[in-house]
Amino acid sequence: MQLVHIIPKILLKHKLINLLCSLGLQDRVTNIQFNEISNIFIDLLDPEPRNVFIKKIFEPDFFEVANCFLPNDGTFFDVGANVGFCTFGLLPKKPNITYHIFEANHELIYLIKKSIDLCSVSSCFVVNACVAEKSGETQFYLSKVQTGQSHVAVGKEKGIQVTNVVLDEYCQEKSIKNIDFVKVDLEGNEIPALKGFQKSLSSQNISALYIEVIPENQERYNFSTFELLSYLESLGYSLFLCKSNDFGSFGNLPVQKKFKHGTLMVSKFLAKDYPLSFATDVLVVSKKYLNNLPS
Repeated sequence: MQLVHIIPKILLKHKLINLLCSLGLQDRVTNIQFNEISNIFIDLLDPEPRNVFIKKIFEPDFFEVANCFLPNDGTFFDVGANVGFCTFGLLPKKPNITYHIFEANHELIYLIKKSIDLCSVSSCFVVNACVAEKSGETQFYLSKVQTGQSHVAVGKEKGIQVTNVVLDEYCQEKSIKNIDFVKVDLEGNEIPALKGFQKSLSSQNISALYIEVIPENQERYNFSTFELLSYLESLGYSLFLCKSNDFGSFGNLPVQKKFKHGTLMVSKFLAKDYPLSFATDVLVVSKKYLNNLPS
């Protein structure tokens, strides 16, 4: 049953949707539309995707940035995809991109595959694995609050056993030489994942990355934001703030910068200047890419 699609938007609230699902009057798994033209399957009992359903919008900043780097036939890595909002949000305007989706939670893989069937994605690879520095297996904790808070288990947390994927090895297996855009959202465990991507990063074969930076999450693994950002700097990448609400917090004055496929307001900064408790999404661009931009 799909009552939520006929209830007036003004009445759609989290508690009402939960009640309808619990009474069996609404199917938990449903197809929703967001950002006007994108479609995806979600679990309505999962708070974060449900919020997207209610608001009908998902992170417009991400898509503005991604479209500046992705050609129509480009390559996109969605690392820590959750249900795939970034991938399926790009799809309507970028149907010929090759999408590589990485997600450790097997329950979300089911939803991702339903969305792929729904959207008839022409070129898409789905990897149910934990992105890591080395091959092997990892304990992955599944959050009971919301799937977006699931993460590599630490301490006494009990998780499910998940096979690791090392991104450099994956690229070698798939003969992937160049990647236009990578989104990384691993709930604080970004450093091991990117160390497993070191060959591709150091050769500057990745044009740009969009990385969620939440110091509190990184501290869970005894990592620091400086460690993450300085690692990327050491491999020849420049760091930018790309959200208007962040401008003026630190870094250079924002400027309008022209990239290969669009123009974006950005503020360049250095890893050493990043505030200890500042949470945002950071744009990371290879100097090779920047040097090849028209002057």
